[in-house]
Amino acid sequence: MSETVLSMVPASLTAGTLLIVIAAFTGTLAAALLFYSYLAQTDELRKPILLTSGIATVSLVIAHLYLTYQFIVGDYTNAYVYQNSADHLDLLYKVTGVYANHEGSILLWATLTAIVATYTVYSSRFQGLGSRLVQSLSLGVVATFAFMLVTQSPFTPIEVAQSGVPDNYVPADGSGINALLIDPWMAIHPPITFASYALLVVPFALGVTHFVSLFRGQDSVFKEWLPSMIIWLRVSWLLLTAAILFGAIWAYGVLGWGGFWSWDPVETAVLIPWLWLTATLHATNRYSKTGEYKLFAPAAAAFVFPLIIFATTVVRSGVFRSVHSFAAGGIGAGVLFLMVVTGILAIGLPLAYWLLNGGDESSTDRNWLSHGTIFHAVVLSFAVLAFISVWGLLFPVVRSTITGVEVGVGQDHYNLWSYPVVVAMLIVGGLYALLDMRKRRLAIGATVAITLATLVAAFIAPSGNWYLSDPAAHDPIVYRIVGNMSVLSIVPPALFFAGTWAARFVSRARGVPSRSFQMREAGILLIHVGAAVMIIAISFIYLFAASSSAVVVGLEDVGDNPEPIVEESDDGQYTIEVTGYESETTPDVEDAALSPEDVLTAYEENPLVRGEITAVDQIEGTAVAQLDGTDVWVAGDPDSVSFEEGEEIIALGSLFQFDSTEDVGADAYIYTNAENMGTVADPPSDVHTPRVIDHQMDITVYEGDNEVASGTIAAQDHTDSQMNTNDPLIQRGLTGDTYIVATEIDEIGAGLTITEYPLANQIWLGVIMGMVGMVLLLVGDRRRDTN
Repeated sequence: MSETVLSMVPASLTAGTLLIVIAAFTGTLAAALLFYSYLAQTDELRKPILLTSGIATVSLVIAHLYLTYQFIVGDYTNAYVYQNSADHLDLLYKVTGVYANHEGSILLWATLTAIVATYTVYSSRFQGLGSRLVQSLSLGVVATFAFMLVTQSPFTPIEVAQSGVPDNYVPADGSGINALLIDPWMAIHPPITFASYALLVVPFALGVTHFVSLFRGQDSVFKEWLPSMIIWLRVSWLLLTAAILFGAIWAYGVLGWGGFWSWDPVETAVLIPWLWLTATLHATNRYSKTGEYKLFAPAAAAFVFPLIIFATTVVRSGVFRSVHSFAAGGIGAGVLFLMVVTGILAIGLPLAYWLLNGGDESSTDRNWLSHGTIFHAVVLSFAVLAFISVWGLLFPVVRSTITGVEVGVGQDHYNLWSYPVVVAMLIVGGLYALLDMRKRRLAIGATVAITLATLVAAFIAPSGNWYLSDPAAHDPIVYRIVGNMSVLSIVPPALFFAGTWAARFVSRARGVPSRSFQMREAGILLIHVGAAVMIIAISFIYLFAASSSAVVVGLEDVGDNPEPIVEESDDGQYTIEVTGYESETTPDVEDAALSPEDVLTAYEENPLVRGEITAVDQIEGTAVAQLDGTDVWVAGDPDSVSFEEGEEIIALGSLFQFDSTEDVGADAYIYTNAENMGTVADPPSDVHTPRVIDHQMDITVYEGDNEVASGTIAAQDHTDSQMNTNDPLIQRGLTGDTYIVATEIDEIGAGLTITEYPLANQIWLGVIMGMVGMVLLLVGDRRRDTN
């Protein structure tokens, strides 16, 4: 085993990589010892299990802390730090760089997963022989992550990662982080996401263990672990919901994409496990109360983790086209391997048991209008929504593989297939709430009335904008039917859903003195009402978002002209006043220039240097000047350049370095000319390309005589990465947002897009209500369990 691990170690074994090797070895050993203990039905190996699992986890924690330290201090001898950090970054974004790419994000995921898995090993709450297999599978996942990192370490020295780099090379600065990640939302989005992912490893292992126990004729630990598992699933749901929310805010308010959700493959991939996790929460909660879903609940819990791996594969395999995607590599192959193995276990075992034992017979209530039947429909609907998204991602890949023809799946696939499912879920969910109040006759009558109202509303469209889509004659029949429905058809089901759950809360909480019970019921209410609010808002924002464009010219004259520049949008709806414009470069030429000492270690062929002339001379017809009293001199043709002692200069030139055996009077000469040299007060032009050029424009937008937005919009040109980012102006309102973004800004002019997003803030409100509801549900159940 040790030879296998060491054969995978990079050529240069650093302390960080050694920690990962230790974690891979001890994690594998711990998983093997736990598996043996499960098979042998013995607890004799508990001490070595505690030791090896603890060492694996501590090694990963230290490795992650060490990598974070390297980012904070700017240790650019580490290739990963060099590629994802730079001196100019704030501390927050240096830490963000730790998980900005493959290796660091997998290390973070592995570390959090190891903490969760090892907690179950050390905790007295999770003992018993059946528990050993759960812990073995969990630590097996940790070991797999560690092996990925051994093959593609985040601690590879720069001289190993980059050919032609001399030994002991220390770059003066890093390459910098992806410009899109320099944002507070993206600083917290990945850790929350991976924390959610890490919590799902134990439900996966527990579900697989349940079916292994059934095949072996042993008692399962599923029921024993169920209360803790439900908590983990809920916390994971809360964190994953927060991660999706933060990602949507990032896309909407920071990148200037002009939207919060675009069905990008990565966005869609993250939604899939969220939908299945929601279905799993419903199934496990039902199982804990009634015993139903005795097969589906553990199977669903097991399947969430492979879906998480699938979402990661979309990001890291390079197969799916996305603005978020990372390229393939050793980690990409490891993620694919993990997806296949966990998928086989999570799908194969439950399916085999179900086929061999004739299905799940736990539900004895077969009335078509029973709680059980309605609940089945809701859980099935979540699964259908997840499948719609999975097929939307996989179909282009499958089609391209089989036929060689590349096709894309547009938003209509997701929107039009999902819409009738969501409408049905709202109606059925409202029916369930009424049945839960023991009002069967009211439930039937109200459901029929709402269904009829929904059908009628589907044909009410005040204008063409109210239709869900504009399908063509050759589109699939589902597109033509659903696309020709009015968005008003979502209103009756959503109001019915929210109203019935509010009535259920009043009915159940009234007269019950238990604070924990009331808190729990309030949480359930907020989750369901928040969902209704969000669904209505999303439906209307997709259809009624309206855009106008405008072009503003002559920005270089704004400061000289007391009158603002006034332009109208192309459709005449808006008037734009520009009252200010400025452009800033970062860094400027003064900050970008190296000190004489840095020139000797930067290994740049044509360095830009800054220093005070402390001595001047002429050597064989060449003018030379010493900088800052060092052994670095600038040189040039005396007919082209002149040096004056005491003057502080900036110069760009060709570097010639000498070793100590060469008697040339200096360690290095930088040969320059008049065009590439000047004083600090009057630096040379065109010798420096700034990292970022930030264009800012102060505008006020009117619709008729009404001011609809006022503030600053900006666009940044990131010259090092050839990337553009935007800071839109968002004027928020109760009924919607006015969203203004510049497609391009420079001193010549700017192109603007002005968009009205109705009910935009109701989307955030609905999601936050759901998150607050889940917190109340967790706290309420916790207080009830401790009383």
